[in-house]
Amino acid sequence: MSELLNAPEQEHISTANRLLDVATAAFARKGYHGTSIRDLAREVNLSVATLYYYARNKDDLYLKVFERQYKQEAKLIGDILATADETTTRDPSALRTLLYRLMDALIDRSAANPEIVRLWTQRWLERPKQTEGIEAEYAIPLYQMVEALLNQAQAAGIINPGLPNLDIVTHSFTWLHYGYFGMGQLTFRTESGVLQADQIEEFRAFIRTFIDRMLRFSDQA
Repeated sequence: MSELLNAPEQEHISTANRLLDVATAAFARKGYHGTSIRDLAREVNLSVATLYYYARNKDDLYLKVFERQYKQEAKLIGDILATADETTTRDPSALRTLLYRLMDALIDRSAANPEIVRLWTQRWLERPKQTEGIEAEYAIPLYQMVEALLNQAQAAGIINPGLPNLDIVTHSFTWLHYGYFGMGQLTFRTESGVLQADQIEEFRAFIRTFIDRMLRFSDQA
C-alpha cells in the first residue's frame, strides 16, 4: 500500500509516527503534566503551529498515543484469540496452551518496549482528569476479549477458579506484569536496573504457574 502513497502523504505519515514515538517516550518519562508541547515540537523539529496540524492540543496527542498502543495490543490479542476453535474452551490442555501463548506475547512486548509499561504506570499515578475516559476506551475492551474466552471455558467446566468474577484474574496479570517490568529494578538481583533475560524467563514461568493455580484447570490434580 505504501507504494501507492505520493511523497507528501508518505512524509505526513512518517512525521505523525515520529511525533507519536517522541510523545510516547516523553509521556512515559515525564508524565502528562511534565510533558511540554513546545519541547515535543522541538524534538520532532516542528514549529508548535505545525505540530497542532497533527494533534489539536496536548490532550489530543495524549489520546492518540494511547490509541496507537491500544490498536497494537488489540491486534496482538485478537490474532492469538482468533486461533481458538470450538474445542479450545472444552479442552483444558488447548486452553492452557493458548493462554500461555498470549501471556508470552504480552511479556515479550513489554520486554521489547519498556516505555509502554512506563506510559501506563505514569498514567495510573497521575490520572489526569482531562483524559479520564482512556481506560474505558483503550483498556477495558482488551480485558473483555480475554474474559469472554475464560467465561466460555468456565461454563464448559474446564476451569474452576472459584471466583465471583474472572476479571480479577485478568487484572491480576496486569498488576504482576506491569509491576515486574516497571519496578523490576528493585529486585535484589538486578544491580543495573535492567531486567536480564534469565529474570524475564523466571517471571514467565511464574506467570504460567499463576495462571494454572488461579484458573484451576480440570485436568490438574
